[in-house]
Amino acid sequence: MVRATPVRVRPDPRSRRRPRAERRRERRDHRRARRDEQRARTEHRRAQRRERRRERRQRRSGLGRRIAHGAGAMTLVLVALAGVAWTVFAPPGLPGGSDPDASALANKVPPPPPLPPPPGWRPVGGDEFNGTGVDGATWSTYNSVGGFGHGLRRPSAVGVRDGLLTITARPRAEGGGVSGGIAMHTGRLHGRWEFRARTDRGTGFSPAILLWPDSERFPHDGELDMMEIPYGDRRAATAFVHYGAENHVLSTEAPGDFTQWHTFALEWLPERITWYVDGQKRWEITDRRAIPTKPMHLCIQLDQGPSEKWIPGPDATTPDQVRLQVDWARISAPVRR
Repeated sequence: MVRATPVRVRPDPRSRRRPRAERRRERRDHRRARRDEQRARTEHRRAQRRERRRERRQRRSGLGRRIAHGAGAMTLVLVALAGVAWTVFAPPGLPGGSDPDASALANKVPPPPPLPPPPGWRPVGGDEFNGTGVDGATWSTYNSVGGFGHGLRRPSAVGVRDGLLTITARPRAEGGGVSGGIAMHTGRLHGRWEFRARTDRGTGFSPAILLWPDSERFPHDGELDMMEIPYGDRRAATAFVHYGAENHVLSTEAPGDFTQWHTFALEWLPERITWYVDGQKRWEITDRRAIPTKPMHLCIQLDQGPSEKWIPGPDATTPDQVRLQVDWARISAPVRR
């Protein structure tokens, strides 16, 4: 079994041995940055609730108009249904039966079926990102100030196309830079989360794929970071476990070229947390104090710095756009014996 010695603070690849006072400052700065991010998430959810209330009011106000014009609307619906029926059932070659994209769709090679989870796990959710946009039934899209108080998070930065989720950061956009992210509506207690991802090089932006507490009580209810890549050269991916009211942090990292595609997985059970990169076990935690006990949901985001010493700010070397791309994200539950 591969074991890694947990590190108490976020590692700095450029300096493994640092003075204790510096490490304390780094922990304090990181806690402050996380509190800022929590406030931004809370404001994002409040904005979503306000938007839903506004939509409900609009629907109620439009109901009377729809009733008043019910007879005319029914006529239009019947005509429209007749047109749809002709389009659907007309044989090929007849007007209304042709589809300029039908041949292209027929000749398109279907994607390979998803691989099943490893033994002991059963699939319960996720997203293959095969649609034409973010699935609103599964995800909420960030629309707030940046997680560390820099730039803006906007839905326009997030898209799904050609089987990929792409979050695009633009450091020189109006407002101090634009980035984005998505969060699953619902979480679960324990499971296996797996995803395939890559990112562009770019100082000042940190891809982060993580589990965030449904309660929004950070750090009390913990945080599990399955992939964070804060340094612009993308030569190391880091995993973190946050726990306790004082935001204790355990971490480890894996070297590699993360501008290329890699697969990450995290298994969270009552007795352990295990982190994998490309199918290889890289880290395992069995300290019950560090293992979350409340449901958590998946978040995929591209964070803009600076965040004290953790994420540097964008600089002259940062390209005009920096992307985080995810091929798929899959969730499994343990098989009960």
